[in-house]
Amino acid sequence: MNINSKHITLISGSLRKESFNTKVLKNIEKEIISQGYTTTFVDLNDFPIPFYNEDIELKGIPSNVFILKNIIVNSSGLIISSPEYNGEISAVLKNTLDWLSRKIVNDTPKQNFLGLKTIAVGASTGKNGASRSIERLQVLLERLGVDKNILNFSLAKCSSETFDNNNNFLANEQKDIIKNLIFNYLGSFDFNKEALTN
Repeated sequence: MNINSKHITLISGSLRKESFNTKVLKNIEKEIISQGYTTTFVDLNDFPIPFYNEDIELKGIPSNVFILKNIIVNSSGLIISSPEYNGEISAVLKNTLDWLSRKIVNDTPKQNFLGLKTIAVGASTGKNGASRSIERLQVLLERLGVDKNILNFSLAKCSSETFDNNNNFLANEQKDIIKNLIFNYLGSFDFNKEALTN
């Protein structure tokens, strides 16, 4: 992990064009950028990967896996959102994380995830705000070796009326929650602590 890089990777676990999870993540990204950080937003539609299969792995790691590994290993933080399908994270996100956890030549196991400061995000039209998928995502991320203090953000009863025409949150309450979440998140980075003491 490049701990000196003020760079955050965001991954949406939804493939739907008008995904609420993607829109929430985009609002988070805007707040991060406003704090002087750079970001890479990963739309999994742009990185198609076959279902994990050891037979495929033996023939060679898919090129998009290498690209995503490189993106993450050069980041100091990771934020992932997922819709909730039958109480679980999306299949495309699970498959992506399975591939990214595979050790390649000169890697240490799960190298690209180790110690990453992370936020698990979920939004749904229901009243539980994808809380079950967030819980499952937190468990998976912990197994992958991210920093154990995983933050989370849940948005319940989400709809098209939650956002304006530019996909920004309409409610000041949600804007304030995101602002506080990112303030606490970025404040946990070691280089921020060093800057505050100098």
